[in-house]
Formats: sequence, C-alpha cells, structure tokens
Amino acid sequence: MQLPTRPSTYLLGLLLIVFGALVFWLNRTVDNPALQSAIEESKKKTANASPSTSMGSGPSGFVPPQARPIDPANQAIADQMFDPEQPPTRDLEIVDHFVEVLRRATGANPIGDNADITYALTGGGEPNRPRVFPPAHKAVKGGQLVDRWGTPFWFHPNSGTQMEIRSAGPDKEMFTVDDVILNPSPAGLGATPQGNQPPR
Repeated sequence: MQLPTRPSTYLLGLLLIVFGALVFWLNRTVDNPALQSAIEESKKKTANASPSTSMGSGPSGFVPPQARPIDPANQAIADQMFDPEQPPTRDLEIVDHFVEVLRRATGANPIGDNADITYALTGGGEPNRPRVFPPAHKAVKGGQLVDRWGTPFWFHPNSGTQMEIRSAGPDKEMFTVDDVILNPSPAGLGATPQGNQPPR
C-alpha cells in the first residue's frame, strides 16, 4: 500500500482525529454530575450577587466608576457645621471655604441657585466632577445646602472671586433683621432688598 505524498492529507486526518476527541471529551464533561452541580451553584451565586458586586445590569456588563472620595481634611471641616458651641457665622464660613475650594479647582465661582451650587460642590454623583463637599452631609437636604435651622442658604456672586452667603436665621424668613450674612453684597447692587442691608 502506497502512502499519500501530500502533507495536507495528513493534516486533514490529524484535524479530524483531534475534532473527534474534542467532541467526545465535551460530551463526557457535560454528563459529569459533579461538574453540572458546580455550574448550577455558580449560577445561583451570580443571581444572588448584589448589583454593586456583580458585573452590572446592562447588557455589556458595564460597571459605572465610583464617585471620588471626599478629602479627609474637607470632611473634617464639613463635620464642624452646626456645632452648637460655634456661632452661626461659622457655618457660613465653612460653606464659603468649600465655594473657595471649588473656585480654585474650576477657576470660577459656581453659578446658579442653591441647588445648582450644591450640585457643583457635591459633584452631583458624577465621578469625573470635582467633589469637595460630602453629599450625604446633614447640611444637604432635598438637593440644597441648608442652615442650622433647616432653611436653604441664599447665594449671590459679588464678583468672580466672592460669594454672598445668607442664612435666614432663627425666624426662617429671608431678608429680615436676624439674617446671618457673610460677604454682604455692596449697597446698590440690588441683590439685597432695600432696608435689609446688614449693619456695618
């Protein structure tokens, strides 16, 4: 008997033998009860995993990046807010500190109303935004920064580098005599109603 001289014939025969062995091994593996049990156990663990530890709920398995942590020094400063042993003006100084930190990070005052400024200070849950004030802080209520009496602060930019911050005070009425003010707007700008300028 004469052997074929073409190497491709040998190669084809070898591939058929390998393919047959692979099919045989796969069928044998699927019939293995111990392996099937392990596969079922793995499926149960994956189904019971929490969304934070699994590969995500999207079709691509994308897990969104976590928000940046707050600098411990900034957290310590934020924790000083509403200290009963400190005057209410200290709370405004702390808020002004965070506005200044954000101003240095972005090059400008945050703009908008209280909710916009709070969003900017806390990063709005977006991992790539600067995040200087802790979003879970007791001073953040309903997406706004509030004073120690629970009233949202009033913000008004005096310039590109200074922000008026006003608390309504104990009466919770804005622009009354008990308001607590930091960096008051110069008279005549119209930011503070006439007759409600703080004493100089």
